[in-house]
Amino acid sequence: MLNPLVLKGEGYKPNEWKNKKGGIFMKKNRYSFSLYTTLLSICFFLFIGLVFGFLSGCSGKSKQAKVSPESVSEKRNIAELPKIGELVTTERALGLCGHFGLNHLTKRIKDNSNLFKEWEFDGCSMTPDAVVSELIKVPSLVEICLRHDLGYAYGDPGNDEERVRVDKKFQNELLGGGASEFAAKAMYNAVRLGGKEELCLPFSWGFARVAPCKLGVGLILKQ
Repeated sequence: MLNPLVLKGEGYKPNEWKNKKGGIFMKKNRYSFSLYTTLLSICFFLFIGLVFGFLSGCSGKSKQAKVSPESVSEKRNIAELPKIGELVTTERALGLCGHFGLNHLTKRIKDNSNLFKEWEFDGCSMTPDAVVSELIKVPSLVEICLRHDLGYAYGDPGNDEERVRVDKKFQNELLGGGASEFAAKAMYNAVRLGGKEELCLPFSWGFARVAPCKLGVGLILKQ
């Protein structure tokens, strides 16, 4: 840390120490401000999506979920899926990825199982799942969020193209589950904003990695 007393002497300016200290303070708070702004934006998108989804549902414009053999199969295997608040170990994640046909994630976990840690399934992060499910008319919302969580937990750090694919799949599954286009788009925008790796949140891209995460940078991987 710089000592203001040392700065005294030839060329010393009274406000120099204040300027240096202020610059350090601003740098430290830049990402904190960005984080708060992002969280507020997530809440805004979710709120707008929920309101519009509710109104669409009341007017009868929202799509009804299609009953398919796949959805029936998922209901039969619901006991195998984690409940909200349960821990998902790496071994259990392998079983879930196999259950949902996420073969690329299964291979990634098997090849580098030591790079991952267990994590807590929180449903659809930052939302009351039962209420949201009813408002946007998506009975399978928790399972859709679980698949999205798996994609994020074991996503490739720094690979935004993969993250876009995971988020687009999330949006399409919401539409297929019965959500209106507006509600699905709002939730897509929310995860695009809040899921950025450099935010280092419990649900950020690559959150199951054991590697430390630096705010504003992302996961710090060993070379």
